[in-house]
Amino acid sequence: MITVQDILDIADLDLKLLAGAKSVSNPVRWVHITEVPDPTRWLRGGELLLTTGYGFQGPEERQVEQLKVLIDHNLSGLGFGTGFTFDKVPECLVRVADEYSFPLFEVPYHVPFIAITEAVASKIVNEQYSLLQRSLAVHEKLTKIVLEEKGLEAILSTLSALVGCSAVLFDFHGVVLCEASYRRRLGAELIADLWRNISDRRANRQDFALGIEGVGSGVQVYPVVASHRIGAFLAVVKDSGDFSDYDRIILHHVVTVTALELVKKKAVDETEKRLAGDFFDELIASDLYEEEIARRLAFFGLDPDAEHLIVLVDIDGFKTLGDGPSEHEDAVVQDVKERLHWAVDEFMARRDMPFISASRSDSVMILVQPGKGDGHKVLAMAGELKEAIDTMLPEITVSIGIGRPHRSLVDLRQSYYESLYAIKIRKLKGGRGVLASFDDLGSYGLLLGLQDTLSLEVFCDSVLGKLREYDEQNSSDLVKSLACFLEANGHWGDAAEKLYVHRHTLRYRMKRVEEITGRDLDVAQDRMEFWLALKARELIEQPRKPKGGRES
Repeated sequence: MITVQDILDIADLDLKLLAGAKSVSNPVRWVHITEVPDPTRWLRGGELLLTTGYGFQGPEERQVEQLKVLIDHNLSGLGFGTGFTFDKVPECLVRVADEYSFPLFEVPYHVPFIAITEAVASKIVNEQYSLLQRSLAVHEKLTKIVLEEKGLEAILSTLSALVGCSAVLFDFHGVVLCEASYRRRLGAELIADLWRNISDRRANRQDFALGIEGVGSGVQVYPVVASHRIGAFLAVVKDSGDFSDYDRIILHHVVTVTALELVKKKAVDETEKRLAGDFFDELIASDLYEEEIARRLAFFGLDPDAEHLIVLVDIDGFKTLGDGPSEHEDAVVQDVKERLHWAVDEFMARRDMPFISASRSDSVMILVQPGKGDGHKVLAMAGELKEAIDTMLPEITVSIGIGRPHRSLVDLRQSYYESLYAIKIRKLKGGRGVLASFDDLGSYGLLLGLQDTLSLEVFCDSVLGKLREYDEQNSSDLVKSLACFLEANGHWGDAAEKLYVHRHTLRYRMKRVEEITGRDLDVAQDRMEFWLALKARELIEQPRKPKGGRES
């Protein structure tokens, strides 16, 4: 960047500064020679204007107004050639220029204007060439970082050192991917403030030139576009001074290589997710032997000999979709599912718990290795995960099921079904948005061990079949009354109150249950079989969730 001072410092030109010493650092974009009273229609700002004063002839008031017009047009300065129209620069012009801190210098008669224009042009060309050489050097340095796969941290560290700045790279959701500092770290509070400002401007479609109190000269934010969409935001805080042209060239290169790095990272992530998805599909389908499961786990960086279990995050429904069909509904649903998987991975990545995950239909399946005897940690972790998802994705509700930990690799499939059943059973009483562990299912867990609907139906029919048939033929409630009686642990008063009937009525109904079934409610085995049959019936009649169902 060429300044007025750089031109004044050229000894051969013998230029003399008369006014505006405080502004000699004004950048000079080009030199323009004119003798017309008002040349502003041909100027764009940033020019150094040279004149012999021909256009300044007239009374002082007119001279002053002409100069003010030039000052208002954001010129870099004015070179006044003496010995032609004026023997010296008019005092009124010197006074006004000094008042407005506008650089005004005298060009002696023996100094041709072309000498000034040639000197300035030479400096600009040399500076541009130097800038180009430095730009190429930066590009090569950053390209080498990418080729050597040193990652985003190395890119930002290079940026910080070259520009003298602190830098933070946010992903699209505001998660800090990496940061670098020159003299001082920004701190968590300031980083959070940066993201709030970025989010506000993004939401309101404003530009990303930020001014945040307490960070020096301000902040530059650059959206990083990867694969035709904004994938990240680079926030740069200069420790001191303004951003130079060279700084901006560096930032342009950094944004470009950052985009390339994000594209590469995305490709790797998508490949890993696809492989994880294939692994889970084959695992559930029982298509893998123990040796192959062990090999796959080792590939994902997991210990095949550790205890492992499945956590299932299942979408209950969407709160924000309308009642009618929408041409954009599928895209909205898919976007939410992708964000759910992203939220799960971000949460798990911050936990000291090895894992892999994959999306399956309306759910995210997580294989975790909690460590021996640390199963309780998983329940606490799942609760925190649910809270995080509820906050980050308020448009959906999710339920989370936890299977039992297993050491045998072939039992991983069993852990998946345990997590699935834990959700289903808990929903029988808890509705949507449940958190359930298979270990807490009690007698349901015993029944689910059958994993055979036909066996459950045969068992139910042998115990409750005659009662259900009697209820259908007589419009009675013997099965319901039996369930209330057992749930009340045989307390007549509590059960009758729940059914809104008299105790005598309930006693009559239980007598009829015994007569129809041939069983005795005073016998522990008969009570147990009644209870298990009722629970099995609940499992069989558990309604299926429609795919992509909305909240009711």
